[in-house]
Amino acid sequence: MNNHIVIKGKKDRLEINLNSEIDFLTLSEILATKISEARAFIGKSKLAIEFTGRPLTSEEENCLIKIVTENSDIIIAYVFSEKISNSGNFSLEDSKALTEEGETYFYRGTLRSGAKIEFDGNVIVIGDVNPGAIIRAKGNIIVIGHLNGTVYAGLGGDLKAFIGAMAFNPIQLTIGMKTVSDLQKEILDSNRVKKDSKFKFAHIKNQEIIIEEWI
Repeated sequence: MNNHIVIKGKKDRLEINLNSEIDFLTLSEILATKISEARAFIGKSKLAIEFTGRPLTSEEENCLIKIVTENSDIIIAYVFSEKISNSGNFSLEDSKALTEEGETYFYRGTLRSGAKIEFDGNVIVIGDVNPGAIIRAKGNIIVIGHLNGTVYAGLGGDLKAFIGAMAFNPIQLTIGMKTVSDLQKEILDSNRVKKDSKFKFAHIKNQEIIIEEWI
């Protein structure tokens, strides 16, 4: 039982590693016990939670989030997990396919104001891109989190490149030689759990940048 769930504190999050071989109900009961036992040690804190070890459906993720919040004093700022997708929605697993389109740079964490990523291929950020942060890529850009910054994809004139994010709110985006700005009405709040965000992506269609939901 002790090895079925392993909880580790990291610099910016709490990692909860889940055994992939036992049934979910048993796993849920073990998590409730472990989180309760660690309640005093963890204390009242605002943390991102990362579920690792097994892919989760949205219902399973919601169940685990409820267990964590009911059995601890943790305020969950964000949730990372590998999703089982049965409706065509984008998931962490989907990002692996991008490596087949060329070199891909993975960045894990928050890109804060003033930070910059430049890469001669695809860029995947597992985290948020804050206002004032910039990403420039010759390939595609995917943000598995809140995109509030400035992004340039397809540098060099690649009109087939695209830009996608779980919470799509860039200050400015460029694909190839096409640019769209004044997209932002307000800064998306990354201090709340976002479970129902629709993955959106921008691409060029009929010589114009359009933004669509991933279906």
